[in-house]
Amino acid sequence: MDCDVRELDGTSLYKLLTGSVLPRPIAWLSTQDLLGVANLAPFSFFTVAGLNPPLLAITILKKTDGSDKDSLANIRATGEFVVNIVNQQLVEEMNQSCAAYPAEVDEFDLAGLEKVRSKQVKAPGVARSPVRYECVLHSCLDLGHGASGSTLVLGEIRHLHVDDAVYHAGRINLQALHPIGKLAGDGYTLVHEDFALARP
Repeated sequence: MDCDVRELDGTSLYKLLTGSVLPRPIAWLSTQDLLGVANLAPFSFFTVAGLNPPLLAITILKKTDGSDKDSLANIRATGEFVVNIVNQQLVEEMNQSCAAYPAEVDEFDLAGLEKVRSKQVKAPGVARSPVRYECVLHSCLDLGHGASGSTLVLGEIRHLHVDDAVYHAGRINLQALHPIGKLAGDGYTLVHEDFALARP
């Protein structure tokens, strides 16, 4: 296959990207609207964007009608969110939270998840998440428009929570964390083994 991406329709391009850029870490975003209603949703277009300031980057695709998803609407309104890291023990609850529910639905309640109060933002965190990043909005960059558009959200980390069970000697213990990654479609993966290479 060899083609000009401008000749591909959105669905085909999406399938190629999500089937080859992987595994992708999952940002399980918890937000809260101005009325105090919590929202929880997973996003797999997610990575670290900087250290000084410490930034996380999450790309949120638009709804099919071109409007903002609830997570993004809440981030724009409040300027705050929490990135909860998903491990093997939380996959079912994460999956429950990924449907397109109405804005007034609290996905914490829907998935039977306990909230934990954050230290520096109003949005709650997932109590059972082994790592939580409390973030304030650094900037939003709208990319494209309509149903195929997206918004790149940069969040500055203000507070970090790490469960003692996954922390050892100043590092995260990968085997204890049991992180999951997103593959194409309904696929997910676990880190079963890892290896090291000395840099030249």
